[in-house]
Amino acid sequence: MSKIIFIPGYLTDDYQLLTENIESYKDPEEPDLFNNYVDSLLAQLNKTPGFLAGMPDQLAMCLLFVVKLDCAKLSSLSLLSEPTWADVKTCVSIHKKYRPLLSTLTDNFQHQLKIALLLLCFYELEATTQEFNAEIDDSEDHEDHEDLDEYQGPDQDYLDEF
Repeated sequence: MSKIIFIPGYLTDDYQLLTENIESYKDPEEPDLFNNYVDSLLAQLNKTPGFLAGMPDQLAMCLLFVVKLDCAKLSSLSLLSEPTWADVKTCVSIHKKYRPLLSTLTDNFQHQLKIALLLLCFYELEATTQEFNAEIDDSEDHEDHEDLDEYQGPDQDYLDEF
């Protein structure tokens, strides 16, 4: 049985966007749809590195096929708090064709790049978001239903007909 890995709270929203986007483009009837989408995003990113500013989930999709991550090391660094860029960059290998792009992203969009790489790490580990489970306090609901039973206003006869 494998250990369940949960997404750190600071990545939850972006991770949900990433997984939803990947799932929406993975179509068994059109298997190339996802790869074509990623290729077009990556081409645009190469032309205009700021094109995905504010969208770390989309940046993560662009980097999916061009980086290799040391997920074991990176996930342990990021579970309790957001790691520094210096820690993250030691866990990343990139295809030599994309080194200039990564350098540009590092220089101009370092935080977004870091978040995108963390998202990819947890995606590769098939992490899951932690669900909030709270006990339901239905004491107020129960009291409200009792009040409804006692109501005998002028419309009560009309409502009873149906």
